[in-house]
Amino acid sequence: MDIYLQGLIRAKDTLDTSTDVNIPILKVITTACVVTWFNPQALIDGSMMLGAFKATLPEGTDFFFAGGFASASVIWFLGISTIISLFSAKITNRTLRVINIVCGAVIIFSGLKLFWSFIQMVLPLIG
Repeated sequence: MDIYLQGLIRAKDTLDTSTDVNIPILKVITTACVVTWFNPQALIDGSMMLGAFKATLPEGTDFFFAGGFASASVIWFLGISTIISLFSAKITNRTLRVINIVCGAVIIFSGLKLFWSFIQMVLPLIG
């Protein structure tokens, strides 16, 4: 196993409480918009993904799709922000480690599933 990967697995997660979070809301909103809308890779990925989803929809449902997508995004990010704010005092280093392990396991599982799908798609072509 790669030394870097071993270091990631054994790393101790710690919360950084030294960051000043007393930032004006306008600066937070501006920074969020710049990070979101000035990221060309995110724009390309989002456009391609949304375009692919839209292509599978029945005609005349564009408005509902866009409205549902936009409202789901707002609800998701407001919900995550609210949950983090409410439970921030309960998030310990141990909790952070468990969250990181679960997220890592989901990403690894998704990668393995994609790889398996690729193998199943390629095997008939070469065999």
